[in-house]
Amino acid sequence: MSTGNAAKANVVDFPLITKSKKQIAKTRKSGLNHNKWGSVRNYEGKVGVDFIYLDERVREVTEYRWNEKNTKTVREQMDRIKIKIDEGTFRFSEAFSFSKKAEYFANKEREHYGLPLTPEQVRCGEYAWQWYQRRSLSGRITGRTLREYKSYLKRYLDPFFGTRSFGQLNAEVLEDFVAWARQQKLKGHPVSNKSINKYLVPLRMICEAAAIEHKWGRGFDPFFGFSRLPENDARDEIFPFKLEEQVMICEALPEHWRPYFQFAFRSGLRPGEQIGLKPEDIDWEKGLLHVRRAITLDVEGQRTEGKTKNRFSRRTIKLTQTMLAPLLAQKVIYERLGSAYFFCTPGGHPVHLSNLRRKVWIPTLEEVVGIPVRALKQTRHSFATNALSHGVNPLWIAKVMGHRDTEMVIKTYTKYVENSRGMEDGAIYDRLYQSGPQ
Repeated sequence: MSTGNAAKANVVDFPLITKSKKQIAKTRKSGLNHNKWGSVRNYEGKVGVDFIYLDERVREVTEYRWNEKNTKTVREQMDRIKIKIDEGTFRFSEAFSFSKKAEYFANKEREHYGLPLTPEQVRCGEYAWQWYQRRSLSGRITGRTLREYKSYLKRYLDPFFGTRSFGQLNAEVLEDFVAWARQQKLKGHPVSNKSINKYLVPLRMICEAAAIEHKWGRGFDPFFGFSRLPENDARDEIFPFKLEEQVMICEALPEHWRPYFQFAFRSGLRPGEQIGLKPEDIDWEKGLLHVRRAITLDVEGQRTEGKTKNRFSRRTIKLTQTMLAPLLAQKVIYERLGSAYFFCTPGGHPVHLSNLRRKVWIPTLEEVVGIPVRALKQTRHSFATNALSHGVNPLWIAKVMGHRDTEMVIKTYTKYVENSRGMEDGAIYDRLYQSGPQ
C-alpha cells in the first residue's frame, strides 16, 4: 500500500473509548468504521488508515481518492493487515514502503520479533570496515594482505559502495563499478582488469560474511550474472633472463650484492624469502636450506617478519653445487658483518626490498646495454624457465620453488620447455652453469 504525505499521521495513543454509542459518536469523527479493527478515514480527499500496531497508533494516507470504491479496497487491505498482524507476519515497510515511519517500525519489528537485518537495512560501507577490523584482529591474514585490503576499501570500494545497502548490489551495479573504476588512476595509469578483479575479491568476501552473519541464505548473491573480467595470460608477464644475461648482470653489480643475485637466479626463492634467511637456516654439513619465513610489509607498510606464502612454501631444499657457490661467498660477507639475517646491506642491516630494487637492481639493469628493466621477481621466473628448458624434472623445480605440485610449473612455464630429459636431483641444472659462461 503506497502512501502520500502523512504529515498529520503522528504516532500517538488512542483516546479511551467506551462501549456507549453516544460516547463513540462524540469522540470519533465521522467516516470511521465503528465495528471493525482500525479505521478508514477521509484525509483531505484521500483515503487514510488509522490503526494500532506494536502498541502504537499509526495514521497513514494512501494515494487513493476518497470515494466508495477506494474506501472498500483499502478496507479489504486493512482486514488482510489485521490477519498478518495476528499471525506475526506483517511488516510495516511492505505495506507502507514510502512512509516516513518505515525505518522506525522496521527497527521496532526487529526488536519485537527478534528479526535479523535485511540486505536493504545494512550499509555496505559500515559493514565493510567492521569486516576489515575483525580480519585485522583474527591473526589469519598477513599484514601485507591487510594493507592491500585497506587500500582497496579506502580508494575504491568505500567511495563507490559505501552509501549503498547490500540489497542494492547486483550485476548491473557491479558493472557500473567497473566503469567507474576504469576512470580512476593507479600510479598515473588507467586501472587494469587485473586490478579491478583484485578489488572485487574482498567485496565478495564481505558479501558472503554479511549473508552468514545476518542469515540471508545462499539466495543472496550480488555477483550472480557478473563475470570476472578477462586478464592477460600470466605467462605474458614472465620475462626471464637468459644465462648470458644473468652473467652480465652479476658482473655489473656492486661486489657486495653479487652473491645475493647469483643465488636468486639459481634458487628461485621469492625475494621476501631470500632476505628473510637467517644463518641457522643453512645446514652446511648436510647441504640443506630451510625456508621458514618471509619478509613482508605490515598494514602500515613497514617491513615485518612473517610466515611463508603458504604451507608448501615452508620447505627444505637440498642445495646443489650451483646453489652452494654463492652461499659460500655470502657466508664470508655475513661473518664479517655479523648481521641478524644471512643476506644484509653493506652496513650489516636487514634488506628492504624497495631500497634494493631502487638503489641496486634498477641502476644495474640500466647500466647493462640491451637488457630492459624488469621486476625483481623475474629472477624466480628465470630459475624456472632455464631449468625447464634444459630438461630438469618439473617435480624438483616445484619443490625448490615451494609449489604444491607440478601443475603451476607446467601451466606457467610450459612454453619454455624444450625437452624432458630431466633428473630428480638437479644434476643437469648443475651442468648448465658448469658448462655455460662463467
